[in-house]
Amino acid sequence: MPRSSQPLSSLTRRAFLAATGAGAAILSAPRSLLAGSPTPSKHPAFLTANLVARVSGYRYQLSQWMDQHKKTIAATDESAWRAICKEIAAAGFKTVEVWEAHAAPEALDEAKARLWKRILDDNGLTPIAYAGSLRPETLRICQWLGIPHVDGGLRDNTPKKATALCREHAVRFNIENHPEKSAQEILAKIGGGNDWLGVCIDTGWLGTQGAPGSATIKACAPLVRHVHIKDVKAAGKHETCLLGEGSADVAGCMAALREVKYAGWYSWEDEPEDRNPMDSAARNREWIEKQLAG
Repeated sequence: MPRSSQPLSSLTRRAFLAATGAGAAILSAPRSLLAGSPTPSKHPAFLTANLVARVSGYRYQLSQWMDQHKKTIAATDESAWRAICKEIAAAGFKTVEVWEAHAAPEALDEAKARLWKRILDDNGLTPIAYAGSLRPETLRICQWLGIPHVDGGLRDNTPKKATALCREHAVRFNIENHPEKSAQEILAKIGGGNDWLGVCIDTGWLGTQGAPGSATIKACAPLVRHVHIKDVKAAGKHETCLLGEGSADVAGCMAALREVKYAGWYSWEDEPEDRNPMDSAARNREWIEKQLAG
């Protein structure tokens, strides 16, 4: 049962991730999927949560994220997943971060997950991350899809419990910042971090919270293991916009990541409430690639 007293339909994405929702001994260092995961490149990944409004004609309200999540689970059959992968590939992406609603434990068993992976392969796409909440069910999805880490919310897991879950499944977890305004707040959620628990920096939410992006990134290093590249129009709200045209100082954040020698993936994220993000997908991919090349 959700911990929040809010109606589920009114929860934002981070609130939903927080609300929804010891095996055999394994060596303490990450292995298995982690050892076999693809090497990050100068090309960004496409985060499929960008398509949160696809089921409603690209019109929705961020406060209704849970409704969109549930509708997306119901709408994502084999045909829909093929169409999504085809569009992502056509925009020039080679890698994807799979949103939980597109590969939900409530809808996928191992056989269906293998089909999802074949569809990704058919479109020349490699899954490199899973955007969702930490629970045994999502960790199994990662195992089936060959994904090395979950990026999102801890649910009700303590750092100790989260570490044990990740170790048991040999899949890492990275906390994605949303309400946090400082590196101290972010790191506190994962007990300071360890081999299994790290940080997924979301540049857009740093901008929304008015947090100093570059300083926060530097203070979280070397626990920054994944990045969501997003821009927002202004602090205090979470209205997304084209990269480089908002207030999140995305270019400065990427410069800070280079400075701390970040070597992970960059996932492009844009979940507009009033437009189709696919219309600007190629433009934003190229913008990120230009920053990485510099």
